[in-house]
This record gives sequence, structure tokens and C-alpha cells, in this order.
Amino acid sequence: MLTEIPVGIDERLKKLRSDKFKGAMVLGNTHNPNIGMSLTPSESEKEITEMSSSPESCLAQTTQVCSPPQSVLRELSSQLWSATEGRASLREVTVALPRSWKTDALTCSLLTPLLVTSEPTEGHIRVTETHPVFGARPWTQQSQGCGRQGDFIQLSGDLLRTASNDSHAHAARLLLTEWAKFRWGVFDERGHTNDPLYPTNYRDPSTHQWSGTGCADGTVKGSTCDPAQPSCTFTPDIYTNTHLVTSLLAFPDLPNVRLFCNDTTHNREAPTKHNSLCGGRSAWQIIQQTPDFVGGRNRASNGSRGLEPMFRFIQQASPRYVFVIEDTATMNLQRRWEFLRKAMRRVVVYDVPDGARVGVVTFHSIARTVAPLTFIESEDSDMRQRVGSSLPRNPSPTPESHKCILCGVNEALGVLDYDDKTADGATLILITTGSGPTPQHEVDELMRLASQRHLRIEVVLYPLTERRGAATVSHGLEVITEATRGSIFTVMDEGVGNDSKVKMMVALMDALLAAVQQSAPSSSPGAPVLVHSSAYPGGIASMSAGSFALDDSLGPNARFSVYYYDLNHVGNAIQLTAPSGQMISSVNVQEEDGDVNMIFVRLEKAERGLWTYSVENRADSHQGLYVQVTAKRNSSTGLQVRLWTSSGSRPINSSDPSTPVVIYTEVKSGVAPIMEARVVARLQRLGTNATGSNYQPIFLHLWDNGVGDPDITKGDGVYSRYLPSLPGSPGRYLLSADIDYNSGLAAVAKGPPTRHHKSLSSHLPHYHQHGYETWNGEQTCCGHSLPHVHTRRAPPFLRHVTWGVLEVMSSPSHRDNVPPSRILDLRVEVNDTVHEIRLRWTAPGDDWDVERAHHYEAVVAPFWREARAFQGDRLTGLPQPLPAGTLHTTNLHFTRYEELWFVTIRAVDKAGNMGGVGNIAALWVPRPPTTYEITTRTHPALTTSGNYTMPSELGSGRPVGISELQLEDIAVILGSIGGFLVVVAALVSYCYCHTTRRRKQQQEKDMKKVQEGNGSGNLMVKPGALSVEEGGGSHESLDSVVKEVPVAVGDGRSLSPVQSWDATTLLKEHERRLSVHNEVDEDGPVAYKVNAPPPQAPFPDVTVTNNHQVSSGDGSNSGDDPPAYPPCTHEDNTCHCAVPRLDYNNYTSTWEEPLTGHLLSRAHTNASTPTSHQPHLPQADRKRRNVTQV
Repeated sequence: MLTEIPVGIDERLKKLRSDKFKGAMVLGNTHNPNIGMSLTPSESEKEITEMSSSPESCLAQTTQVCSPPQSVLRELSSQLWSATEGRASLREVTVALPRSWKTDALTCSLLTPLLVTSEPTEGHIRVTETHPVFGARPWTQQSQGCGRQGDFIQLSGDLLRTASNDSHAHAARLLLTEWAKFRWGVFDERGHTNDPLYPTNYRDPSTHQWSGTGCADGTVKGSTCDPAQPSCTFTPDIYTNTHLVTSLLAFPDLPNVRLFCNDTTHNREAPTKHNSLCGGRSAWQIIQQTPDFVGGRNRASNGSRGLEPMFRFIQQASPRYVFVIEDTATMNLQRRWEFLRKAMRRVVVYDVPDGARVGVVTFHSIARTVAPLTFIESEDSDMRQRVGSSLPRNPSPTPESHKCILCGVNEALGVLDYDDKTADGATLILITTGSGPTPQHEVDELMRLASQRHLRIEVVLYPLTERRGAATVSHGLEVITEATRGSIFTVMDEGVGNDSKVKMMVALMDALLAAVQQSAPSSSPGAPVLVHSSAYPGGIASMSAGSFALDDSLGPNARFSVYYYDLNHVGNAIQLTAPSGQMISSVNVQEEDGDVNMIFVRLEKAERGLWTYSVENRADSHQGLYVQVTAKRNSSTGLQVRLWTSSGSRPINSSDPSTPVVIYTEVKSGVAPIMEARVVARLQRLGTNATGSNYQPIFLHLWDNGVGDPDITKGDGVYSRYLPSLPGSPGRYLLSADIDYNSGLAAVAKGPPTRHHKSLSSHLPHYHQHGYETWNGEQTCCGHSLPHVHTRRAPPFLRHVTWGVLEVMSSPSHRDNVPPSRILDLRVEVNDTVHEIRLRWTAPGDDWDVERAHHYEAVVAPFWREARAFQGDRLTGLPQPLPAGTLHTTNLHFTRYEELWFVTIRAVDKAGNMGGVGNIAALWVPRPPTTYEITTRTHPALTTSGNYTMPSELGSGRPVGISELQLEDIAVILGSIGGFLVVVAALVSYCYCHTTRRRKQQQEKDMKKVQEGNGSGNLMVKPGALSVEEGGGSHESLDSVVKEVPVAVGDGRSLSPVQSWDATTLLKEHERRLSVHNEVDEDGPVAYKVNAPPPQAPFPDVTVTNNHQVSSGDGSNSGDDPPAYPPCTHEDNTCHCAVPRLDYNNYTSTWEEPLTGHLLSRAHTNASTPTSHQPHLPQADRKRRNVTQV
């Protein structure tokens, strides 16, 4: 029999010997066949059966299962003795094996028999499958702050599968580092790649050069780099750092490192997680303030080495439950006893996992057994019905004041003693009213029995009557549940006259189910799971609708249940819709269990995914319907959810801000964290208010953002928030949480497609090189966040989990004395181009991380210690605080170049409560180039009391640094400006003179041509005015081939130079230009285009002299373009020409028509005699025809 409980917590470890303590390690199902843990249970059974056939195989099994952890943990105990300077070592280690293993062969090699225990065992060190981020390397989940114990240490069996003493030493050193984090609440003193808060390199304040982030007793030699560069890492040299002996939290892979940093060797300026969360205190200082060493306990010893730990191997047996139920006269009021019988039947028949043993004991002034310890074989076992219905129909008439809780516990121990199995430990579920204090002598005896028999006591207070205005009386059971790691659940009395609300019955069912879940590990196959729970008030006479999700971690079957006060409150219509869209009308598949007031539908081989439902609600206004979906776990992998608080079962003093309470929820898929899940905590005050109505619940969204206060690490699957202020008088609050996949945003961390883990022995003789392969890589824990390189989308899931009751013993203070939370994620980003600094941080709240603060305070100091004391230059004009959890971004223009400064910020609420000093960020701005840019902004700059400006969020201001310029710099700037102005003036003068001269010459030329052509009515083309661009090339001016002397025709009219060309010249020019698109008539004279505006580009500028009016006609043209010149009716008659319209709508954008097609087109006449029309000709003929007409 074990003399100590194998799983330790702070309270139990304090009871151990002052100079020694023990740990517990749980070996789970891993992928390591060499230690007999990698196979499925059936394969493990086969392997172990084959091994037990001979002594040789038994010895081989001993080597695989027992020897590796013993060798590593012995070395761990020795290194722990050295690291604490002879103050501590491991005294006893209990190794718990899974209950699914058949371990008969192990007894042949163990010095003591293999013990079997039914007590839920959750070890300090958990050997599981490889982690998707850290692989086989050990890591510690730390959900609480500095100096607080962590949750657990997790590692893979690969770390224990070593073959030499050197490998054992390396594995033990890594494990010792994580043990210090878990046990004493210290953190990493190393940097992490691409971590914005804890970079791998930092600028040394003494040398202003890059140095590796860490803590050591000497200079750490290795390659450094600028952390702003992608993938910047720091790799210590494995051969030149043999002089270092500290620190295990920074360089555990170096073989000579064996100590923690103390006040002498500690590096406070390094941006490490330990410095940020512990305020710059050394790791050894934090360790000495823990309960193990505070007050001079466990002083240094002169011994050369500590005691070797004693190993005990145990195996978890099936759980054992004994219900210890009070049956005094107070249970006979209203429907209390009836509801208790129904709740007992529900939990035993439907919720207790298969393979468990259940017994029932009742007590008043004496105790008696109503159901002996009975084995529950399966879900359909008749034993479930027998035990579930074992309570008598009526309670005893004994007054409540005569009850004897100790009598009931002793009777339960007798029930356990009659068990034919020699298992140790059990879970007692105590159901009592709790209306009066428990005598102190009974409490002391219960504590002794619980410790001796390894009991876990879960307390359900039913029904607890609230006496309005009276002082809250403690029942005295908190200390028992705290010592045995149990919980307290409270069901308030909600009677109506001689009746009771169905809400009491459902609340009692939930409390009993939660007590069973607390005692059975959430990852155990067959453990009950409450998937969905929802209450629908009555008096509405409508359809109550909702949804739930089933995932692969659940078994193939589920149960959809509706609880009622009266059967008539449930209508006939109950409809379910599967994820595939299939409608299930449950009229024919409904089942009734009147003994528990339940209508349920069995969902056999239910689809995975999101389901919807609707129920016809006919309940009365003072009653209601309650819908629940329950299932059982399929395996040890899959979705796992856990809810807890930092206060445990202790009462809460809400008026004391020095002891804040944090709510935590862990959401994982196996060992992989689930990120971006939706986690909502629900605080429901029990009882009724002054009007007799229920209190409104308080909802709180939990975050996994890694801001440091309170959430320690982002992406680790642990969601947390501070408990908000609870208004009103002292009371009890039921804490529960709903977790879902956040509408598809939730993601699960996973390893790379191919992950090959090398054993430590494969790196011999330099075994420590294993650590350098992953130095600052994805397998080191833990920076600001977990480096999830690979993720997958989480399938739809939903969970409802109940933790228990928070008992608030005092009213909140009339004065606001709760400060904002600390800002621990302040980061600095420097823009070298514009020399601006961007500050980022997450906004705290007014009370811790709830609501918003009033304003910020920030300082910039040249020394770290000044910034830590919040001394230095104050920054003013900081932005107004945003709601808690919102990311702040603002700019700071800093004019002190190439100097190392430190900046920190804190929040202040309306009452003047100041938040604690957060992390201290380093600030370094490189010197700008010699040329200066003077910039003004429209937004006003916000000044500070120092040499800095803090711009608003709408814009940034820049100081004009004229006073900092040297005389020679000013001369250069003025000379450059003067030279530029001279060049501009010269260019303007030249352009003006040249333009004036050209304009005068052009006017003289125009006047000369006008005089020469006076009276001739010629159309003169300006030289150089006509130029047509085609295909990227240019044509020469038309007047370059035109005759300058006008030619007269027979009727006395003079022709323009264009009209005076002969046919050969015109044909050549026409062939050189574009083809003609417009058709012209064969006959008729050519008239000029007059009385029209000049053609637009690309036509040439033209000047028309001696214009005269020509009468308009009605001529038409069959072509696409109108004729340029209207024809006369007859050549002998007076020509009454129509004025053409200037219409260029049909011209293409590239102006592909020839110039002759625009200027020389045949005109139509107004005479009655028809003119002959030209038939349609080919393109070549039309060209020849046009030339002839010209």
C-alpha cells in the first residue's frame, strides 16, 4: 500500500519531509514500442503475454518499461541536489501505468508487488505521444504567474529511451529545467526565434552590440545577429562555452551548465520571459521564496549527493464511487427527496462509466448501506437499474441537527473494505444540506481518513436554503475538498409553496454528473461527456430550437434528452436535423423514463458535425424545459476540455485586490492545443433576488492571447480571464463554460508532414548536440506564443462543462480598489527610414482585464533600473485607452540617436488605481544620414516633457531640427536653393525670348502671303502645317511638293497648289499615303469647301481668303462620309453649291483615311436631271478613278 498519495499538489507536498519531496509521473499511451507503450491496448496485451512466458523475456520487459525512467530520474535527483546546493532531491517517485495494460509480467521484476489504485492519478510528469510543436522534448504548461506552480510537465517516451550515462545526463538536465518551471514558477531565460517580445538577440547596454539573450556567469560565445532580420537565431558555440555553469533556464543543452542564475549572475536587462513576468528578479530569488525554501527551510547540506529516489509502480484500476446521502427530515420538504431519487437514478443508469463500481450509503444520526459496492459491467447492465433505484421512497424523520457526516464516511469505508478487489483509493460523493457548520472534530477526523485511505471527496450541497439578510454560515467542508482535490457543488432551494421547480432536479443532476466527471479523467475512454445543455422557460407555448455538435472524440452513440416537470409540458413535435440535412421526426423513436422525468432519443451511429433541433414547449410559466445532449468518450485522444480557477475551492474575498481569481479553460485535441476557439464562462448567482426572480448571469469571454497578465502563453490551448467584480452581497456563483469551434475559426496545431525524432544516443559522443539541432527552433518552450508552423481546421465541436460553485464571503469594497492589469506585451518597432518608433501593446481594463482603463502613463529612461522604478521622462499625449483586449498602436518620434533607452507603460483607472509596471522594452534609433528632411504635418504633434513627441493616432508629428544643424550644413542648403533658382530664371528667360521671336516671324510671313494672293480667292496652305502620322512614322509636309505659283483654269478661277498637280505627281503622292475610302462621282466640277470652320487636327491649319456665301443644297451621298464639295446641276449653269456639314463622326481614331479623301470629294447638285452614279469598283480601280477625277 502506498504511504503517500502519488499525485502531489502544494498542500500535500507541504506535508512531506522538509528536506525531501516526491513527484509523480504518469506513463500514457505513446508511440515508443521499446518501453511497451506505443501499441494499442490489444497489441500491448499480446506483447506482454508473450514476454511473460520466460524469465528472459521478463527481464527484457523490465529493461524496456522500468529501467529508462528510473535511470533518468535518478540522474535528475542528483542534478537537483547540485542545482539547489544540497537543499533538495527526489525522495519517492510513483509511476502510474494505464489501466488498459495487462501487467502481470511486471511483477516478476519489481521488488514490491504492483499496486492497484482507483484514485484518479494525474501526474506531475506525463509521458504521452509526441507534441506537434515540441516533439519529444519536455515542456511545462504554466498557466499561472511568477512563483506559482505549473500545471504539468509533458514529454515523449523518446526522451527516456536512452542507452548511455551521457544521454541520461542530458535528458535529466532538460527535465530538471522543466521541473524548476513546474515546481517553483520560474520561466525561460532564453530568446526565441521571431518572437517580438523575447528575441534571440538584444543590444547589450554596456557595449551597444548585439548579444545572445540569456543569463550566464560569463560571456556566451556564439553567432549573433539583428533580431529584426527574419529567422535570426543565437547559437552558442558548443566547444568554447565550457566555462559556463549557469543558467539551466537559458542553456540547458550545454553539458557544464548545472546552476540557476542568482542575484550576482542574473541579467536583468535581457528581454526574457522570466524578467518580464518576474519583474527582473533572479530565478534563485524566486525559488527561495517558494514554500519549499521560504523562512530558511531546507538549508544547504554538506552531503555530496542526495538520496536516491524510491520507485513505486502502480496501475490505475476502474473507478470506485460511493454516494453518501443525508436523509434527515429536511429532505422530506416539498419534492426534495423525490428529485434526489430521480437524479440518483439518472447518474447511475446513464452517466457512470462502464467498468465502475458503485455503492450507496445514507446517513442521519446513524448510517446504513442501501447498495453495496456493485460492478457496472456495461450500459445495458441490470445492475445500473438496481443501484440507481436503491434509495428508499421516504427519508428518515431525524432532525437535521442530529446528522452525522463522519458516520456516513465510516460506513462508506466499510463498503469499500468489502470489495473483492485489493484496489486502493475511491471517490466519495457527499450529498448534504450544509445548512450548519460541521463540528471541528469531525473535520479533523475526515482529513485523517481521507489521507490514510487516499480518498477524494466531492461535496454536493442540496438543497441550500438562502436566508435573505442573514450572515452566510460556513459549512466547514471547504478544507476537506481542498485537501482531497475535490470540489463543492451547490443546488439552491427553489421551492414554490409545497412544490419545487424542476430546475432544482436538473441542477442536482448536473452536479452529480460533474462530480463523476471530476473523478474520472477527462481523457479516459467511456467517461461521460455533457455536449450541450440549454434551458427554455415556459409560458410561451412555442417551439424551442437550438443546435449541438458531435465530434470524433465521442463514441458512436449519443443521447438527446428533454427534462420536464410534467409530461404534458412536452408537445409531440420533437424534430432533429442531421449535418447531412436528413430530418429525423422523433415521434416513433422517442423513449420515456418517468423515473427521471425525461424523454430521450438515442442517436445510434450519429453523424459527426452540427445538429439542429426543435421541441414543442408547453411548460407553465414557473417551470420550463431543459434540453441536454450527452455521450461518452471514444478514446484517450480527441477533444479534451478542462475548467478550473486559481482559487480552487477556497472562499473568495472580493474586497481584497491582492488575491485576484483567474478562470482557466484548457481546450485541446489530444496533446495538441486548439486555437481561436470560442470559450465563454458563465457565472450564475444561485438563489433569487428581492423580487423572487433569478439573478441575471454574467458572461465572460476567455482569451488565449499571451498578454502575460493573466494569459501566460499564446496558442497553448489555455484560455483565461480575471474574475470580474461580482456586485451585491456575498453569495454563491455556479461557474460553467461553453466551448465551441467558433464558426469554423478554431484550428488545431499539428506537426510537419514528416517528423523524424532522433534518439539522444544517436548523437554520441557529443550527445548535447541534440539540443542544438532545435536550438531556438520549434521544439523549445516557451516564448510569447507557441510557434505553430502547421495547423488544421478544427471540426465542429461543442462542450458544456461545469466546475463548481465559487463562494464569495465578503461584499466588494465601496471604493474602487481594483487596479488595471499589467501591460506585459509592450513591443518596440523602429522604422529606420523615417526614424519613427511604433509602440504596440494590448489594452488592459479598468478592473484587471475588464472594461477599459482611464488613461496611460509611460516613461523613457536611459537605465533599466530607472524604468523599472517608473522614473524618467514622462510621455504625454498618449492615446485614450481602448476596451480591454484591444491592440494599441501608436508612433513615437525619437531624436536621441544611437543611444539605448528603456520605455515602459502602465494603465490608471478612474479611481486612480495604477496598474503594475509591465515589461521594459529597449529603444535604439540609428543616426540618420547627413541630409535632413524638414517635414510639416497637418495633424498637431503631441509633445512630451523630454526630447520626444508622441503623435496622435490620426497622424504623426515631426520636430523640426533646425537648431541641431551646423553652420556649414546651412550654407550647403542655402547654396543649393540659390543655384536652383538661378537655373529656373535662366530657363524662363530663354523660353520667353524664343517664343516672342518666332511669333513675330510668323506674323510677317502670313501678311506677305495675304498680300500676294489678294483677289485671287485662293485657298492657301500654311507651310509646315500639314503632317500626318501613320504607324509610328511621320509624313513630310504637304507643301514640300506643292507648286507655289497658282494655276488658272478655263473659267477664270485659279487653282490652289494642290489642285495644280498633274496626274502622275498626284498618283505618286496618293500611293504613298493612305488609300481612299470615299467614293466620288465621275462627272461634275469641283467646288471649294467654303463657309465652314477650319478642319481639326490631324488636318492642316488652313487660311481661307475672299470667302463668299454659297447657297445650301439637298445633295446626298451614298458613302459613309458626306461629300466635301456639293456638285452643281450642270457645268454650263450657275453653280449653286450646297454648304457641306463638318462631320467627322465616321473617321476612325487612327485617322487612316487619306488627305485627298477629306478635301477632294465630288459634290451633288440640286438639278432635276439625274446624274450618273458610279458603280461599285474594286479598291485599286477606285484609287485610279479618284485620280482621274482630280
